[in-house]
Amino acid sequence: MSKIFVVVTTIGDGGFLDNYVNAIKNEGLLDEVSIIVIPDLKTPKSLYEKCEEVRKQGINIYCPTVEDQDAYLNKLGSIKQIIPYNSDNRRNIGFLMALEMGCEVLISIDDDNLPQGGKPFLKEHLIVNQKAKMEVVHSSNGWFNICDLLEVEPKTTYPRGFPYRYRHCNPKIDNGVEEGIIHINAGLWLNHPDIDAVSCLYGPAVSKAFKGKSILLGKNTWTPINTQNTAISRDAIPAYYFLRMGYPVLGIPIDRDGDIFSGYFVQACARHLGYRIRVGTPVSDHIRNTHNYLKDLTYELACIWMLEDITEWLREIKLEGNNYIEAYLCLADMLEDNVEKFTGFIWNDLTKGYFHYIAYCMRTWIKAIKTFWGY
Repeated sequence: MSKIFVVVTTIGDGGFLDNYVNAIKNEGLLDEVSIIVIPDLKTPKSLYEKCEEVRKQGINIYCPTVEDQDAYLNKLGSIKQIIPYNSDNRRNIGFLMALEMGCEVLISIDDDNLPQGGKPFLKEHLIVNQKAKMEVVHSSNGWFNICDLLEVEPKTTYPRGFPYRYRHCNPKIDNGVEEGIIHINAGLWLNHPDIDAVSCLYGPAVSKAFKGKSILLGKNTWTPINTQNTAISRDAIPAYYFLRMGYPVLGIPIDRDGDIFSGYFVQACARHLGYRIRVGTPVSDHIRNTHNYLKDLTYELACIWMLEDITEWLREIKLEGNNYIEAYLCLADMLEDNVEKFTGFIWNDLTKGYFHYIAYCMRTWIKAIKTFWGY
């Protein structure tokens, strides 16, 4: 039975799958890797045909129709109501399916992030669940810019979700060697780094090369983590709910940062439990889908404001719990209580209401997991 699950959502024709088929075969993981492709209402019929073609090559691949997805969710309590159509939030369905099917390592990808030919991709993510002794970075202000691990033009580039109050601060970075069990592995990207719409509009960035060194984040050093080339441990999946977007904040629906919030939340739980976060390889080839950056900015702007305060709060809280489920439920409770104390123009009743709803979603997510998994 497969223990490694690659999960992706797409509204495309599945052409990206050829690259992953090659990676699975070239890395000798044919019997160990399964792919879960989650289509949506806009997904063309050709995707299902592509998945059947991949299946005939001996790859374990699942591509449930939207009707199959709904039937699956209906078995898991009330979670269907918090996973909308026409949304990358449907990635959550793949996460649940992978967990129920016995996943030990979950690799979340975007359909425009491709393995580099001739270099290990999947095996690099298999550092998850392993004890490793390697270089660690400690930042004097608690933040590390992972784009510094890349040769990027312009040189000063920050990843999507990096707090603006900590950009261009030039903190002191101390390096050392530490050991720990890795539960989160965040891979980086060539060509188009994962930067926000503000950065894209100001000046397009190009990632030309990886500098060659993966690192552990210090226990008090943070960075954004997305879902486009990230692996996590089975145990951590309960803390990796992809937050629902689409809620109106200041009159405009928010979007595009559900993975950033989920990345910060799972980091908080992993840190509380003593597990480590690794950043670097594998490095994907990011052939970015077409974007309208002004439109992206419209959806991202309120998220940027909220993250300024949420990230500060996350670094200060003290979670409770002996496993990810307990820690995540504690986080949900603390989130609901503490947003009432946030101040500033962004924190009106609607914004606070959004995070009350998110706390409800987090609990609903855990209830769904508990229907099939006795943690």
